[in-house]
Amino acid sequence: MHLQRNQDRELPCRQVLGYSVQGRPIDLWQLTQGVHSLLLIGGVHGNEVEGYDLLERYLAHEGWRSWAGKVTLWMIPRLNPDGCAVGQRLNARGVDLNRNLPTRDWIPTPSEARYSPGAAPASEPETQALLACLAWIQPQLILSAHSCEQNPCVNYNGPARELAEVMAAHNGLPVTDDIGYPTPGSLGTWAGRERGIPTLTLELLRGTPRDPVWQEQAPALQALLEFVASGSHEWPNNEL
Repeated sequence: MHLQRNQDRELPCRQVLGYSVQGRPIDLWQLTQGVHSLLLIGGVHGNEVEGYDLLERYLAHEGWRSWAGKVTLWMIPRLNPDGCAVGQRLNARGVDLNRNLPTRDWIPTPSEARYSPGAAPASEPETQALLACLAWIQPQLILSAHSCEQNPCVNYNGPARELAEVMAAHNGLPVTDDIGYPTPGSLGTWAGRERGIPTLTLELLRGTPRDPVWQEQAPALQALLEFVASGSHEWPNNEL
């Protein structure tokens, strides 16, 4: 991964973090430069189009331009481009990327086939690209956009309840730090619970048409960024 420093490029800027199992590029966009570093992630699961479509629309809509000089906003629209290409939860090797991170609770045997954790922690090129990105940009907030078959919510891990409540005030979703089942090897565990980085997982209702998703969630995303830009949140002093 050969990434340029901020002062060496014009914004917005697209760079390639790495490549998927099938050789598709994993894009990283830097949209703005400012005080606090925020990372938006979509397409961790390729069948959760509601999440990554929301971020791709936000990228195209350019509402992020209002945060120039206030926050450093990064985005990985599709972490799992192979899965997104075929509408599949898992990557091309049949691994759930949200069970493949090197957490202390990582286990080799999944509770269900759809949660396959891989041969070892961080065994997948997509996970390796994400970890390298996190080490490089040192985000102070991570938001990962997903979708679920029931019980949509704003899930938070680490010191992020206040941030989750800002989103929930605009999208009406419940706020929770427990989705009701274990998630060993997940990003929320790795970043939020183990490293104290505020981490939000936006779980949208699977099957919701894309236009209503945008209409309901774009204001919540803008509100979150406005809250961060205002300097109202007290950030933990953590480093990866």
